[in-house]
Amino acid sequence: MTKKNSTHASADSRTDAQEVTVRLGVFFDGTGNNRVNSQIGADCQAMSEVNGGMHIKECGGRHTDPGSSYSNSPTNIARLAGLYRQQRKAIVNPDGMYVYGAVYVSGVGTTSGGRDSRVSGQGFGRGTTGVVAKVSRGIKKLADELHMFESDNPGCVIGALELDVFGFSRGAASARHLANEVLKKSRGALDPVLDPRKLPLSDSFSWASGSVRLKVIGLFDTVAAVGGISDLGSVRDGVNKRVNLFLPPGCAQQVLHLVAGDEHRRNFVLNSVKPDWPREIVLPGSHSDIGGGYQPQEVEKVSLFRPRRSLVSVSTPYDATEAWLQAHAELSTLDPKRLLDPTDDSASLGVECFERFATSSRGVKTVVATVTLERRVYNHLAHVYLRVMHTLATDEGVPFLPIRDSAEITLPPELRPIAAKLISHAKGEGGVLNDAELSLLHQRYIHRSAHWNNARRDALVDGLFVHAPAQNGRQTFFNVGQPGYPQ
Repeated sequence: MTKKNSTHASADSRTDAQEVTVRLGVFFDGTGNNRVNSQIGADCQAMSEVNGGMHIKECGGRHTDPGSSYSNSPTNIARLAGLYRQQRKAIVNPDGMYVYGAVYVSGVGTTSGGRDSRVSGQGFGRGTTGVVAKVSRGIKKLADELHMFESDNPGCVIGALELDVFGFSRGAASARHLANEVLKKSRGALDPVLDPRKLPLSDSFSWASGSVRLKVIGLFDTVAAVGGISDLGSVRDGVNKRVNLFLPPGCAQQVLHLVAGDEHRRNFVLNSVKPDWPREIVLPGSHSDIGGGYQPQEVEKVSLFRPRRSLVSVSTPYDATEAWLQAHAELSTLDPKRLLDPTDDSASLGVECFERFATSSRGVKTVVATVTLERRVYNHLAHVYLRVMHTLATDEGVPFLPIRDSAEITLPPELRPIAAKLISHAKGEGGVLNDAELSLLHQRYIHRSAHWNNARRDALVDGLFVHAPAQNGRQTFFNVGQPGYPQ
C-alpha cells in the first residue's frame, strides 16, 4: 500500500478527487453448503418430478444424495449475502460518500457446479476447498469488487475500506481467519490487493491511518474442525493449523456469534469468541438449525444410543437378549412428549432389532438392538435465526435491506411469537421461552444432529459413528491468542 507512481491519476488529480468509502460484506458459507449447487439441486429435483422421477443426464442424480451440497437448502449466509446493499455508484450518506457491495464464497468442501470434496475439504477442512483456500477465494473476489470502483465512479478515489464479515460453521472460521489477514496489515494477504498502481486510492489511504476497518463480524456456530498430520487428523482438538481464529479485543466494531444450544456432536466442537466478545448468544437448535441448510421438511430416522449387540444361539428370542433389554432400559430414560409431535401420526420412538445368522458357525446369531426416533422435522427455525442475525447486525449499522417474507422463509404462525422472544433475548431484552414453546421447538423444528447412525449403513457392523454425541456435552475452545499469530 506504500507503492506510488499510480497509473490511475496524478497526485494533483487525486488531491482534488472526491473521497469515497467502500463498504463490502464478505459471506463465507458453511461446510458442504453452496448456493449455486443448492439451486442446481432444486432445479434437478423439479425436473425429475415433472419427468415422473426420471433424472436428466445433466443432473447425474446429484440432488438425490442427502450428503451432497446439491441437496441442501440455501443457508442464512446465502440469504444474508442477497440482502446486503448493492450500490456501485457513490451516494451521499451522513458520514460521507459511500459505495456498497457483497462477496459470497461457497462453503468448505464444495465447488460451484463441481464435485464435493468429501475427505480433505468436508472431512478435514483442508486442501483446495478448505478453510484457508476459501479465504484466498474471498480476497480475490474482494479485489474484483474494488477493481470495478473506478469505472463506476470516475473522478473519485477510495478513501477508506470497511468490511463486514459473516460466516457459518467452517465458514465462520474462514471469516475469523480473513479478519486476521486484515489485522496483519501490510503483512497480510489483503495488502497486495490494495496497490495504488492498480486502484484509485486516496493519498491518505494507508494501514497506519486506519483506512481499512473491520466493522461487524457475524458468526453462526463456529466449528473450525481442521484436521492435520500433527494431530493425526483429529477435528476435535483446538489445533487448527494455519487457521487463525483469535479475535483480539477491539479488532472490530462488534462481533456477534449465534451458538447452537442443542448441538452435541463430538466432532463439532465450538470455537467460542468469549471472553473477549460477550455477544455470544446461545439459542435453541442444532448446528444447521442456527445456520441453515436443511430441507423444508425431512423425515428424520436416527438411533439415539449406541447400538447394543448380543451373540446368542439361534433359538434365543431377540426380546430375551441382553442387547434388547439394554436398549429398552435406555428407551425408558426418554420423554416421548419432548421428542414426538402429537400432530405427526407417523412419528415413532421405540426399539428396533436386527438379526444376522452366522455362516461360519452354525447355531449362532448376532442380535442388534437400538433406540430409534422417526419423525418429520421442519427447517423454519433457521429462518428465525436469519431474522435474529439480521436484526443484531442492522442495529450495528450493517447495510442490510429489509427481509421480505416469501414462501421460502416465511414463519408459521406458531413460530412468530417465539421469534419475537428470541430476537429480544439476543438483544439482551429478556425473551425467555416457556416450557410449551421449548417443547414445540423440540417436537417439530430442532433436528437431532447427534445420533448413532452408522455411516457404513450396516446396522450390524460396529463402526463409523461420525455424528455420535460427545460423552460429557459439547466441547468448547475459547478465544485465546494462538502461538505464532498473526504472522
